[in-house]
Amino acid sequence: MSAALPRKHVLIVEDEPSFREVLEMGLAPQGFRTRAVGSIQEAKVALEDVNEGRFDAIVSDLRLGDGTGIDLLTWMKEKGHSIPAVILTAFATTETTVQALNLGAVDFLTKTKNDIAELTKVLQGIFLESEPGPVHELSGIGDLVGVGDTIRRVQALVGKIARADTTVLITGESGTGKEIVARLIHRYSERADGPFIAVNCGALPEALLESELFGYEKGAFTGATGVKRGLFEDANGGFLFLDEIGEMPLPLQVKLLRVLQERRLRRLGANEERPVDVRVIGATNRNLRERTEENKFREDLYYRLNILNIELPPLRDRREDLPVLVEHFLRRSCKKLNKPSMYLQPEALALLERYRFPGNVRELENLMERCVALNPGGAIGKDHFPDNVLTDVERGFDGPTLTPLSIPMGGFDLEAYLTALKGYFLHQGLMEQSGNRTKAAKHLGMTFRAYRYWLGHLGGIESLPRRFPAPKDFPSNVEAEEESPES
Repeated sequence: MSAALPRKHVLIVEDEPSFREVLEMGLAPQGFRTRAVGSIQEAKVALEDVNEGRFDAIVSDLRLGDGTGIDLLTWMKEKGHSIPAVILTAFATTETTVQALNLGAVDFLTKTKNDIAELTKVLQGIFLESEPGPVHELSGIGDLVGVGDTIRRVQALVGKIARADTTVLITGESGTGKEIVARLIHRYSERADGPFIAVNCGALPEALLESELFGYEKGAFTGATGVKRGLFEDANGGFLFLDEIGEMPLPLQVKLLRVLQERRLRRLGANEERPVDVRVIGATNRNLRERTEENKFREDLYYRLNILNIELPPLRDRREDLPVLVEHFLRRSCKKLNKPSMYLQPEALALLERYRFPGNVRELENLMERCVALNPGGAIGKDHFPDNVLTDVERGFDGPTLTPLSIPMGGFDLEAYLTALKGYFLHQGLMEQSGNRTKAAKHLGMTFRAYRYWLGHLGGIESLPRRFPAPKDFPSNVEAEEESPES
């Protein structure tokens, strides 16, 4: 840590006096200013004490006399204390680790009295990221760019999962960066020196996908004039990334499950199995849990893949990252196209903040490249955006037009309109919850059974309206009846 940097204030929460002292003595020579307390209650008092000054980081034991480090993180979140925290424990489990990371913990370290070098390294990393400077250089891991809490948790989870040598399932809408995350797991894993091989399971017909994955022997089928190693064998010692795994045909799912369980495979036309040492990462924009209920994906394979899961948020749920992503993609596109540096005008950025980005981060990347290609340099205005972006924003972020709804002059079919309106929101709820029907139903205040009923009643997902319905599109076909004297 540079001597020019101010001494950072660290709150230590540890109920064992001897270890509390070890932490204080170990961190002080590294340039940290510490305050040590022995309970959650003391920590709360220190965090609320205006005379104490702001803490730059918190180091807390998981198990404390009056609660847990998770309890402290929960309280901090409720109180709005956005201070990076490191949890120390000798009793880490997957559940507590994920809990802590989801509540904003930066890392989860093994407790030791003999070596706090790793803790010092983590704290220095936190403070390096908080120092003034070009945000684009410190805002992400590789291409997983962002500064908000949501993407920070994903970044921390990537680091944890990379070190656990087991299968991973990455879920999220198209364009959220699933392959980027898979490559980062490879980069930070113990298999980093091994190969990373990617295959799109939805892009190949079943027979070709099978031969690509598992290989074949000479004469296995018509045209097999030689021996071919499959991608599993090519990825030996490294990673095999199975993109769009939800599209894999059921017969191949059986073979994949056996490879994952036995670490052995049999080429097409072979009599013997071969050992393979491959870590598999699956990715999908589909809800595999629902596909198992529909008998389109094997339940046993789903559980075998879903040992570790990373769910990537859509761009609309991490808008605090938009300015950083814009800067990142503009800089990269300028370099790629050999253009001078550019920036978005404030009104152009404000317009993008109201846009839904159905294509997520990938759409933003392509949009920034388009702007760079069309602009000679300097400021980029909203006139560089395609018509669909401007039109969608004018209609309003949530879809409806900004003008109040009114009854057309010729009247309209209210029942048909309300049915279409229900279908529109069924679809919107599904899109906002990454295709998860259970979450969509809850989001819309419906039971899952009711949601499923209306989905079937309206003809399925493909039949749901994508555009906000307008009353004028549903003309009335009922002839007026004369009012009876009794009415």
